[in-house]
Amino acid sequence: MRATTKKMFGAVAAITLIGGAYSVFRSDSDQSSKLLVGRIWLDHLPKKDTEHFEVFVVVEKEPVGVFQRASQFEGSYSVFRYELRGDDKVQLLFPQDKSKHEVTYKAAACNVKDFDYCLDLQGAPRGAKRYLSRKEWLIEGEDPAALRARLDAWQASLPLSPEPDP
Repeated sequence: MRATTKKMFGAVAAITLIGGAYSVFRSDSDQSSKLLVGRIWLDHLPKKDTEHFEVFVVVEKEPVGVFQRASQFEGSYSVFRYELRGDDKVQLLFPQDKSKHEVTYKAAACNVKDFDYCLDLQGAPRGAKRYLSRKEWLIEGEDPAALRARLDAWQASLPLSPEPDP
């Protein structure tokens, strides 16, 4: 399954490979924030096209991010601005309701199922508590509209089985 999934995701323009190795002199906090930003995070890989899943993404350029809950047929999202605060903390500002949230995160390499990275969030007003990612799930984005378009393209590429007709 992992080889098939890699092939599907390789074709998506939203996911780009960004090279570079981490220095052994960087702190765990630096490595955690480098993993947090510019990566697609899922709570789980859905098996059916009607199964809901949570997506979390933050991009560096704007800086903006999105929480999304979706299946292939429906979904909702919340765009936010963010500011990294150090000590594995990030402040999220949701322009829609003007709310601010101090979120603690821990992003690190892990080996869970077919995933390479784990992200734990505490204090987020929506989404999952734990997200997973793969090495190749990197993303760049310029603004909220571009980020939404790229996430839509990425979501459409998920290798899902259709729900049988009743």
